[in-house]
Amino acid sequence: MGIYDNLTATAPLPAKTWPVLLIVDDEAGPRESLRMVFKDRYQCVLAHCGREGLEYARHHQVDAAVLDIRMPDLSGIEVLRELKQIDPHIECVMLTGYETIETARAAVQHGAADYLNKPFDVFAMRDLLAKCMERRRQRVQMEANYEKVRALNEELTHEISNHQRAASANAMSTGVVHELNNPLAIISAYAQMLERDLHALRSGGKVAVEELQDRVGSLSREIERCREVTRRFLRLARTTEQDVETVDVAHLLEDSAALIKAHPANRQATICVTTPETPLSIRGQPGLLLQILLNLGINALQAMQGEGRLEFSASSASIPADCVFRAAALDAAKPHLCIRVADSGPGIAPAILAQIFTPYFTTKTSGNGLGLAIIADLVGRHHGAINVASQVGTGTVFSVYLPVAN
Repeated sequence: MGIYDNLTATAPLPAKTWPVLLIVDDEAGPRESLRMVFKDRYQCVLAHCGREGLEYARHHQVDAAVLDIRMPDLSGIEVLRELKQIDPHIECVMLTGYETIETARAAVQHGAADYLNKPFDVFAMRDLLAKCMERRRQRVQMEANYEKVRALNEELTHEISNHQRAASANAMSTGVVHELNNPLAIISAYAQMLERDLHALRSGGKVAVEELQDRVGSLSREIERCREVTRRFLRLARTTEQDVETVDVAHLLEDSAALIKAHPANRQATICVTTPETPLSIRGQPGLLLQILLNLGINALQAMQGEGRLEFSASSASIPADCVFRAAALDAAKPHLCIRVADSGPGIAPAILAQIFTPYFTTKTSGNGLGLAIIADLVGRHHGAINVASQVGTGTVFSVYLPVAN
């Protein structure tokens, strides 16, 4: 008789809803006795040896198991150890007619729920397995609940990230409109001059060609300036579902600095960009990479109250071992570059520095404590790392490490 022929569920409830009890014993008497005792409570699966029981557990769910200690192929302790590797939550009860302290200790060390002697007491066995099944049910339910919470947390983080990007874009739009005012005023003035010159030409007057060329050239420069401002803003407003691209780091730094300059939080801050001596590029989503630097830059502006010095720079670098955040998929053996965002603000106290990436931790009265946690999430999506160096009264440097594009 094969092991699958021993599956028994004779109670009126559908068998698939019942917990599965695996009984592994090379003796037919104890094996059949256990099946008769529990056939009306559990799906009883009978195995004649350890290997047969393990083969079943590898392909089917098992909630609890009763294991004989002494069997010809594998001992009950060996079967217990293997079952726990298959599913650490399987509840295992050990049975033997030869109790020793050593076997009891070994069974407990490998996660056995309890240890009973042959012949077993039916009522004690029923109570013990009832407790085992309930413990198993609670653990499975706890894992299911944890998975639901984890999925909800991921969804919430994603939604908050999108919301903050929208909020950043909304706040940035005010600065963009302000930055566009200057070139638009210049364009308007030159347009009036050109209209006057064209009127003079139509009236037979003389207009120097050089002046016309200068004014047309100035118009072109200011129009290009407007295009640059809008291009930077639209890159920020891209959705997170865009395709991964090769991003030029110098352009990324310049775009970030330009948008930070236009941000309402900027009063009189000096914002500098130090581009790499040799061209560097990374693979990623431009909008998300831009958001990382914008969030760090805006945080710095707010810490400096809109004044002081803020510098963006980048260079090739190795990832230090003491990074405060490292992505799970980080491959430190690959070449990386480091983008630094340095400010001359008040700095961060060591006690606070250790918690800044913790979700919902904030020292701001109006903050939600998710800004830096979202930055860590975005860096994680790009398989990178973050390090922070700060000195109270001097300033803070955030270093973002990202893989160099092949």
